[in-house]
Amino acid sequence: MTFEFADGLRAIAAIGVVLFHTYTYTGLSEQNQLLPVVFKILNLGDFAVAIFIVLSGFVLMLPVATSPDLYLRGGIGEYLKRRARRILPPYYAAVGGYLVLILLVPGLNEETGTAWDSKVPVTIGGVVSHALLIHNLSPEWGYQIDGPTWSVATEWQIYFAMPLLLLPLWRRFGGRAAVLTAILLGWAVHFLFPQVDLAHFWFVGLFALGMAASWHVRRGSVRVRGGFVVAALLVTLVPAAAAFGLMHRLAWLSETAVGAAVALLLVWMAQRSASDEKTWAHSLLEWNPLVKVGNWSYSLYLVHSPIIGIANLILLPWPMPLVARFALLACVAMPIAAAISYGFHRLIERRFMTSHQRSIRSTISSQGLI
Repeated sequence: MTFEFADGLRAIAAIGVVLFHTYTYTGLSEQNQLLPVVFKILNLGDFAVAIFIVLSGFVLMLPVATSPDLYLRGGIGEYLKRRARRILPPYYAAVGGYLVLILLVPGLNEETGTAWDSKVPVTIGGVVSHALLIHNLSPEWGYQIDGPTWSVATEWQIYFAMPLLLLPLWRRFGGRAAVLTAILLGWAVHFLFPQVDLAHFWFVGLFALGMAASWHVRRGSVRVRGGFVVAALLVTLVPAAAAFGLMHRLAWLSETAVGAAVALLLVWMAQRSASDEKTWAHSLLEWNPLVKVGNWSYSLYLVHSPIIGIANLILLPWPMPLVARFALLACVAMPIAAAISYGFHRLIERRFMTSHQRSIRSTISSQGLI
């Protein structure tokens, strides 16, 4: 059984991170803080990457959870080849394209007093670290060129933890020990080596929570109640929006809490799908247009940020109220970024999609939605 709601949730997370970056790019640096207080809800988009990581662990564990010995299909080598083929070609295409654009277009490789400053100037260290997918280890390199790609490096590193750490622990000591070890290990890196906090190594615990959700769906016997899921989401997301500054400073804790709530949501939705008791949440997350966006959300994630940042630079000389500036970015720059992202998906990403994603795409196509 495939769970289309996972693609819908991925789409919502991708849209959330695009809105968050539109908010952070508005005007000069930190000027977005002058927007009306209702805009603070857009800070929830900062937690989108945590959702992506939980979803990644959930999806990758689904076939493993049905294996008697919890082994990866084809072994570690084939698993890593599949992961490399899926995420690396689009990543290199996006980073390479934006690198050329920044270096060739006058003014783009200079600081401007906006959020664009975290992307430039491009350095040799930044280029080399992006090529090696280690730019997430340094604040100097992490946001250069295409800011959101720091998380691609983190996810790539977590892929190695699954067969080399998490699954061996799972086989020997059980899922609870594996998840607890992953969470504590990630937190330990934060406290012992805060200089690499940009990498969010506590995400290994979120990935393990996604794996646990998948294992519970395939093998668990306890049924998760919807009320408990709603409570978990409210307890984690409301403080994340209301006290974003504090939650951001305690990201190791707040993102782990959000990850746990999302893992519960996945279990609940999967259990209801398996028993053919679908809810309004299924109707929303399995809505075909959302599933479609989820199918190319990786391209949207890779491509959107520099486009919105450049659009803000273009608008900067025009005097206008801050709300109007945000509205222009949201209503003009965001759709342009989405259209270019979809073109990037059609041209590059879809060539490297998994068989599951191709099957979803074929279903959507047969229904006349693409």
